[in-house]
Amino acid sequence: MKTTPRGPLVVLVAVLLAVAAGAGGARAASGGAGRADAPGGAGGAGAASAALTQAGGGRDAARAEAAEAVRAYWTPERMRHAAYQGGGLTRGATEHAQRQLAAPATEPTVEPGSVPPAAASSPGAPAADAEIPIRVGRILYVDPFDGKDKACDGNALNSGSRRLVVTSGSCVYSRAAHAWMNNWVFIPGYFRGSAPYGKFVGDWGYTFNAWINDGDMNYDFGLATTHPNESGQRLVDRVGGDGFAWNQPREEFVSANGYSVNGQIPSGCGGYTRPASFGGIELPCAPSDGGLSRGGRWLMDVDPDTTLGHVNGVTSIHQPSGWLQSPYVNTEFRDFYYRVADS
Repeated sequence: MKTTPRGPLVVLVAVLLAVAAGAGGARAASGGAGRADAPGGAGGAGAASAALTQAGGGRDAARAEAAEAVRAYWTPERMRHAAYQGGGLTRGATEHAQRQLAAPATEPTVEPGSVPPAAASSPGAPAADAEIPIRVGRILYVDPFDGKDKACDGNALNSGSRRLVVTSGSCVYSRAAHAWMNNWVFIPGYFRGSAPYGKFVGDWGYTFNAWINDGDMNYDFGLATTHPNESGQRLVDRVGGDGFAWNQPREEFVSANGYSVNGQIPSGCGGYTRPASFGGIELPCAPSDGGLSRGGRWLMDVDPDTTLGHVNGVTSIHQPSGWLQSPYVNTEFRDFYYRVADS
């Protein structure tokens, strides 16, 4: 049964991502009137949403036109030169981490659960043993803080809509600018400027108020719905989608996957997680290619035949000591997922 978060850390849903690039690379702000469409929680914080764009030609036509403009904006050259968000602490996160150093890492008090993965179903779907991971991808966007092209990591996630990307909150919302990222696109299987399965332009973005307002590392988690690619295929139909798991043991074998901060090729590592001092979980990971960028998946219970598994974390921080850190995915994240899953 789907549930809606009722506590003060309810999800903020905001317009995101598919804004057309104007002449000379100028970006238009997202249009549309906002509306409150969810009840407030105990702290009085409700959820807000807004139409993607109100350009002429009707909402559906305008959204399709905006998505096409974003695909055109991300040329191979721009894709190759987008600067990666490193794994260091973001604005607001350091103070919160210091406040949480003594926080106990408690075990789950409710039953663990999961949503199953799904294989690709579109004609010409890639094989599971493809050399480049097919559900891992590069997220590209224009940072509203400085107007520069930047990049994160993400992963296709199975859901009712079959168009969902999982990443970190810092890859959908800029705390420095207090605004959502622009010209956002997800490219599964990205490799040195290529988009072998198409470009999936962001439609809506989601993260927690606790990340937006406080930089709380325990809620540095994001989801984004996407438009179909150039061939009209939905993301999970095209490349498949991993499942989603919550309330899992804090000591679990996972593989962390994403892209190297020093290059254009996929990277990763595997090992057992442990409780982190701030309340999340962490994983030893020191690949020789410079480490992983933000937003990459942490995958457990991987099927060796299909390579499908369950996402139970995302890279939020890459510590200089070589440890990756992720929020702990608990019941609040389950509720968050179900709120978005069919969108």
